[in-house]
Amino acid sequence: MKSNKLLTALALSLVILASCNKGRYDFDHVQGVDVEGETLLPLATGSFTLMGMMQRFQIDSLIDFDASGNMTYNYFYENFGVVEGSELLKFKDLNYNEHFAFENPIPFVLPHPIDTVLSYEHTLTFEADHIGVVEAEMRSGHFDFNLETNIGAVTRVIIRSTDIKDAQGHDLELVFPLASSSFGFDLDGLHYVTETPNMLNLSYELYFSMTGSTDDELYFDIDITGNELAIKKMTGYVESYGTRSHMDTVFSLFPDNVSGMLRVNDVNIRLRERNTFNLEARLDIDTAMVTCEGIMPFSVFEPLPLVIDLPTQMDFNEVFSQNVDGRINAAGGRTFASSNFIINPNGISDLVSVADTCGIDVRVDVAIPMAFRVSDVHYLDTVNLNIAEIKTPEWVKKLTLELTFISTIPFDLSGRFLMYNSETEQVTDVLLDDATLIAASYDGQATTSNITVEVTEERLQNLFKSNKIILDLQLDTDGRNVVLNGNQSLQFFTKAKAEYDGIVEFDK
Repeated sequence: MKSNKLLTALALSLVILASCNKGRYDFDHVQGVDVEGETLLPLATGSFTLMGMMQRFQIDSLIDFDASGNMTYNYFYENFGVVEGSELLKFKDLNYNEHFAFENPIPFVLPHPIDTVLSYEHTLTFEADHIGVVEAEMRSGHFDFNLETNIGAVTRVIIRSTDIKDAQGHDLELVFPLASSSFGFDLDGLHYVTETPNMLNLSYELYFSMTGSTDDELYFDIDITGNELAIKKMTGYVESYGTRSHMDTVFSLFPDNVSGMLRVNDVNIRLRERNTFNLEARLDIDTAMVTCEGIMPFSVFEPLPLVIDLPTQMDFNEVFSQNVDGRINAAGGRTFASSNFIINPNGISDLVSVADTCGIDVRVDVAIPMAFRVSDVHYLDTVNLNIAEIKTPEWVKKLTLELTFISTIPFDLSGRFLMYNSETEQVTDVLLDDATLIAASYDGQATTSNITVEVTEERLQNLFKSNKIILDLQLDTDGRNVVLNGNQSLQFFTKAKAEYDGIVEFDK
C-alpha cells in the first residue's frame, strides 16, 4: 500500500498547489492528474545453505556433518548369509539297494510253517559336499526300508546301530512288528557318532515265518532311502570350498533437480564382515564396476582379483579399507560386483566344530566426501515471486530488476532465470539466459554479484502473469578440486524499481 499512498499523496499535492494558484478550490472540474515517479520494492529472496539443501533434497539422513560442517555422503550395502552353515551341514539323499541270495537247503514245501531269524550287517556311506562328519546332532532325516524275499513272511525286524544314539546316549535299537514289508524311522534329534567319517554301520535281525519253497535259491532284497538328512551341529572335517556371490545395486546422490558429472576423490570403501564359522575364510573379488549415464563403465579396484581375508569373529569388524577416485553422474548410477567366498581356503585338515547357525555376513560402507571437481552440473529450483507488491501495475511503464547474489559456495554459477506461472504451468518470460551470475568463493570469503535486468513495457504483462522464478543454474569449479561444507551459503535478492506514469482519477 505504500506505493499507492505515495502516488495518491503526490497527486493530491499537485491538485492543491494548482488550486491555490487560482485562489479557490473547485474539485468539480478535476478530471484526473498525471503522475510520474518510481519506487523500489523487494520481489523475491532466497537463502540456501548446503546443509539446508541436503534437507530440501531429503537426503540429509545419508549425509554426515562434522562439527565444522564438512560433509560426507554415506552409502552401504549389506548381504547376510553369503555363506550359511545350513547349506554346508547336510548329507545328500541316500538310495541303497542290496541283493542277498543263497542255496535253498530245503527245496520243498513244509507241512507246517516254521519260524526262523536271519541276521545281517552292512555299512552305508553318507555322501556330502565338503564335509567329513565324525560326530553330529541331527536336525532332520528319515530312513525308509523295503524288503522283498521268497524265504517267507517277514514278521518282525530289529535294527541296531552303535553309530546312532538317543539323547541319553543309548545305542539305536528299533523293533518293527510288520504287517507289510516296508518300515522306517526318523533321525530328528538323534546323535551320530562314527570312527570313520560319514560311515554308518547297521545290523538287522529279520524274523520269518517259513512255509518252504521249491526254488533252488533263496533271496532277500533290501532297499534303503534316506531323505532330508540335515545336521544341526557337527564335529569333523571341512574341505576348502567356495560359493559365488553377485551384487547388483543402484545408488543415487541427488534428486532429479541436480544433474551433471562430478569428479570424486578419496572415496573410502570399507568392508566389514562377521564370520561365525570356526574356520578361516577369504573373499576373492574379480569384478567391481561402476556405471553411470554418460560415463564409460570403470573398475573400482585395480588390479583384480582383490583378495581379502575373512577371519573368524562373532561381531562385525573391518577387514578392508581403501580410497578410490572416479567420475560419476550427480544423479547416481549402478554398481556391479562378483566374487567368491571361500571357506578354509588353505585346505587345513584339522578337526573342527560347525553349527548350521554359522555363517558369513558382509557389509560394504562407501563414504563419499563432498569434495568434487565439477563440470556441467545443473541445479534446478524455484523461488516465489511476490509480484503483488507492485500496486497499480497499469501505471508501470518500465521495471528494472536488480539481482544480488552473496555466496560462499566454491562454484562458479551461470544460468537462466525464467518467469513462471504455476497455475498455467507455463514459462512466461526469460529474464536471464546463459548469464554469468556469481564467481566462486575459493577462500571462504563471500563474493557479491549484482545484475540488472530491464523489463520494458511490452514484457511487463508477462511478468505480472508470473508467481515464481525458475532458477536453472550451471555449476563449475574451473578445473579445481573443491570441498563442500554445510555452512556454505548462497543468498539471493531480487528488487524491482518500478517507474510509474499514469493518471489519478477522482470521483465527483
